[in-house]
Amino acid sequence: MVDIRPYSKQKLHVTVWLKGKCKYCKLNNEKKIHDYGVLTFEELDKQLDETKHELVPIVCKKCGSETTPESLLYRDELRKMVISEVNINYGHTIVGEKAHEIEEAHRKRYEIFDEHKDAFWERYTDYAIANWRDMVNELVDFEFQEAYQKLGIETSARTIAQYRKDVLNRFKTVEEKQRFWRAANEYFIYHHLLDIGPLGWALEKDVKYYGQKRMRFIVLHFPLGEALEELRTEWIGQLIKKEKGDNDFLFRRIAMLTDELNRTRRKITKYVHQIEELKAEQAKLQTRLAETYEELRRERKNKHISNRDPADIQKIHELKSFIAELIDELKEKEHLLQELQPVQKEVAVTVLEEETEDDTEKEVIDVLAGKTVAIIGGHRQEQAGRKYPCTILTHTGEVLDPDFYRILKQADIIIILTQFISHLAMWEAKVYALQNDVPIYFMKGLNITRLLMEVARKL
Repeated sequence: MVDIRPYSKQKLHVTVWLKGKCKYCKLNNEKKIHDYGVLTFEELDKQLDETKHELVPIVCKKCGSETTPESLLYRDELRKMVISEVNINYGHTIVGEKAHEIEEAHRKRYEIFDEHKDAFWERYTDYAIANWRDMVNELVDFEFQEAYQKLGIETSARTIAQYRKDVLNRFKTVEEKQRFWRAANEYFIYHHLLDIGPLGWALEKDVKYYGQKRMRFIVLHFPLGEALEELRTEWIGQLIKKEKGDNDFLFRRIAMLTDELNRTRRKITKYVHQIEELKAEQAKLQTRLAETYEELRRERKNKHISNRDPADIQKIHELKSFIAELIDELKEKEHLLQELQPVQKEVAVTVLEEETEDDTEKEVIDVLAGKTVAIIGGHRQEQAGRKYPCTILTHTGEVLDPDFYRILKQADIIIILTQFISHLAMWEAKVYALQNDVPIYFMKGLNITRLLMEVARKL
C-alpha cells in the first residue's frame, strides 16, 4: 500500500468542470464552474470541504441548446490531466432545510467527536482487543511505524509481516494493547476520517485500504450529528450484508432497503436525462413543424388558381398529413413528460382584462359585428353586463380538451395570446386555421377591447 502523506505538500492547480452530452445534437460539452487556484494538496483538501458546486445547465457550443450535466470533472491544470470524474446522482440531491442541517452537522464534526471521544476510544480499543489478530492484520505500514515512534519502541521489523509478528508477540496486557492501538490509529481517525468528514468518505476505497473490520466499527460507532444518522444507515446497508447473531435479520433488512434506495436513485437520475432527451426531441419536432407549416402556407397562397397542378394538390395533402403526424408525435412526447415530472410548479393565473371602450373604439370594433372570435390563452374574468358586437369565446390553451376543439370549430377569427399558451395548443390552432381558411392572429396583451381593436384594424 502507498502512504499518501508525502503528497500533502505537493502543489496542484485544480479546476472543476461540468460535463454532459447535448441531447439535441449529441455533442459532448464542458463548462468550468470553479477554479481553486494553485494550492498544496493539504490546502486543497480544506477548500474542497468548504466549497459547494452549483449544478447548472450547460449551453451547447454547437447548437446552443441547454443540457443537464452528467458528471463533475476535476482537472489539474499544472499537469494537464483529469484527476477525477464523478457521475452526478440526481436521486441523491438534498435541498432546503434538510441540506442545511446536514452541512451544519458536517461542519461541526470536530466538536461532536471531541464531545464523545473518550467513549469512542474506549469502545474502539475494546473491539480491537476482542478481535486482536484480525485488527492488527488490517494496519498498514506507516501506522506501525508511527505507533512505535510515539511509544518510543525500537524494532528491527521492516516489512508489514515483521511488524505484525512483533506486535502479536510484544503487546500482551490490555493496557499495552490499548496504548498501541490508539497510537496506531491516530492518523486514521483524526487526519483521515475527521479531516475529510463523513460526507467525503469513500466507503469502498476505505474498506480496501484500512480494512473491513475497522470500517465496520467506524460505520456503526463513529460519532455523528443527528442529521447524518440517515447516512450511517446507508453505510450499514452497503457494508454489513451478513451478520451472525441476533442482529442478523436487522442488518439484512437494512441492506435490502439500502439496495432499493440506490435503485430508486439510479431511476431518478435516468428520468432526469430521459426528460432532457424528450425535450430535445420536442424542440426538433417543433422546428420541423414550423418548416412544414411555412411550406404549406406558401402552397395555399395559390389556392384561388382555377387550374391547379395535380402535383401541387398532392403536395399540399402530403404536407397536411405530415403536420398531423408531427402534432401526434408532439402529443406523445408531452404525455411522456407529464408522466416523468407529474408535479408541476404553481403558475399564477393570468386574467384577461375587460374595460369600457369610448365611441371611437366602439366604431372600430363594430367591424366584427356578428362574428365569433376565439381568444386562446390566459383566463377571462367574467363581468356581468359586458357586451361586444361580436361573440367572444375563450380558452386557456393549457390542455387540448373537447372545449378547445369546439371553440376552434365555432370561430370566425382566432386570437392566440402567445405569452399564455402551450406550444402544442398553438400548433393545433395554427394548423386548424390554415386548413379551414380561418384568420388567425398572434398577439400579446390581456385587454379584450384592445385585442379586438387591433384585429378589426387589420381586417
